[in-house]
Amino acid sequence: MNTTHTLRSTTSLSGLWDFTFCRESLNSITLADIAFNDRIPVPMAFDALPMYPKHRGIGCYRTTISVPAGSPAYLMFEAVSMTGRIYIDGQLCAENKCGYEPFKVTVPMSDNASRELIVLADNRFDFGARPMHEEYFDFYQYGGITRGVTLHILPVERSSIRGLYITPLPGYREGEVRVDLDLDNAAAKQRFNFSIDGETIPVEVGQPDATGKIHFTTKVADPTIWSPATPNLHIARAELLDENEAAYDDAQVRFGLRRIEARGQNLFLNGEPLELRGYNRHEFHPNFGPTTPELQMFQDIHLMKGMGCNFVRGSHYHQDQRFLDLCDELGLLVWEENLGWGQREKTFKHPDFAAQHDKALRSMVDMSFNHPSIIMWGFLNECGSNEDYARPVFEESVQTLRALDSSRLITFATMFVEGDKMLDLVDIISINIYPGWYGALDVEDPVSQVAPRIEAVIESVNSRGFADKPLMVSEIGAEALYGWRDAHEDFFTEQYQARLLAEACRSVLDNPRMCGICLWHFSDARTYSAGYSIGRPRTFNNKGTFDEYRRPKLAHAAVKDIFLGRD
Repeated sequence: MNTTHTLRSTTSLSGLWDFTFCRESLNSITLADIAFNDRIPVPMAFDALPMYPKHRGIGCYRTTISVPAGSPAYLMFEAVSMTGRIYIDGQLCAENKCGYEPFKVTVPMSDNASRELIVLADNRFDFGARPMHEEYFDFYQYGGITRGVTLHILPVERSSIRGLYITPLPGYREGEVRVDLDLDNAAAKQRFNFSIDGETIPVEVGQPDATGKIHFTTKVADPTIWSPATPNLHIARAELLDENEAAYDDAQVRFGLRRIEARGQNLFLNGEPLELRGYNRHEFHPNFGPTTPELQMFQDIHLMKGMGCNFVRGSHYHQDQRFLDLCDELGLLVWEENLGWGQREKTFKHPDFAAQHDKALRSMVDMSFNHPSIIMWGFLNECGSNEDYARPVFEESVQTLRALDSSRLITFATMFVEGDKMLDLVDIISINIYPGWYGALDVEDPVSQVAPRIEAVIESVNSRGFADKPLMVSEIGAEALYGWRDAHEDFFTEQYQARLLAEACRSVLDNPRMCGICLWHFSDARTYSAGYSIGRPRTFNNKGTFDEYRRPKLAHAAVKDIFLGRD
């Protein structure tokens, strides 16, 4: 993960945990009555395992952690889906209601070193309790402890480091950065050492602000620029010092020196024009569900870059930190977005939705802040941005993102471009369109719809006063079943998909008004029933250029030829 600690005791809790599955309600379950009769790996989605396919209920997990008596500690959960309740020695310590959101849990003090940790992961849909998850989402929402868990033992009766954040400044080419050191239990003044790439940088004794943060600007001594072609990383390290100038807690992060800007209709990375070419990607593999191995992530990035991609949209939720680390190291630009898919008035008027969405949005930024690969934040894919009821949540989300991070661009993907009422809020206008697919069953040559639809979108955006904003296609595509090649070249054949994606890429990238294209989708991914306008054969969204096992369809060669030809 991007942030590491070497002076404190940090223990990964990955491994086999005691487990059982039950269908009781979260509010009626009694911990003492749980009969743990199985063991499964953490992290892993329990319903991706062959023993529990399609199971909806509570995954009950148990393990033992060791915390020295009297020592403060916390647990870092990177994702528990959908609702996670965390119990330590029978005491409810936390409840989280977004299945992709990272969250911290304070470990209660105890005289006992050995502590029982129980996690209840409820993967049932419950709109009343957790409105951020709904069953109609076009991707399968798994259950369990789906990402890593770590135990952090903190210094006794001293300050500790909550986070270290590095922001490149306009003078980034000369190494200028802003440093924000976030502390728990901050003293009036805090002694600390700070270094970049192993070179100590003198700083004055820090005076924390009211929130416990210390802010200062400094320079990287030997700056190198981060870009997809040159993914150079620097390492910042902060150490807290005791009264004897001895280090007792630390945080180390990797960061990159780069600058993303929107100027007029164009994007610029490090002052150079940027054309985005890439894919939407779900974190999914049929053998592992959403808990894909790091090797698979590595392969996915190399497959994309090998096709000429420079960009990936992490749809439609917080990204796995391992994937973002690899994007940093291998040079792939990222759009990370908060969980959301097609919510309408019922959801926006839910009394808990705005607060849950805001909490998850803040957790996303906090967890991913130092990744140079991330160039834009997003939220609420295809939600009700054409209606006034959505305005307060959209406004609040943009305000939150700008307050937390002024160095990146903000967007959301809309399916209502002609009637969208939120385009004034964002830096990039991102449109999801599916000409030649939805509503095209009776059209003689559906691919012929692609270019006119893109022109219509451009005309609509420009005519409504947004001609000075970058415009991109954030989703476009057609389904193809791997191996189905037919002389008719009809819907669901590999030939039809290849034709449509090639036309989409040419129509967007050859148009100077557009700043990029993000194809739907990188690989086929499991979803729910066929309750959509065309249906979902195999209960998969089959719009991948690769199938779920990363076998290339004909569209792979078509897209690769166009993308590589742009370099």
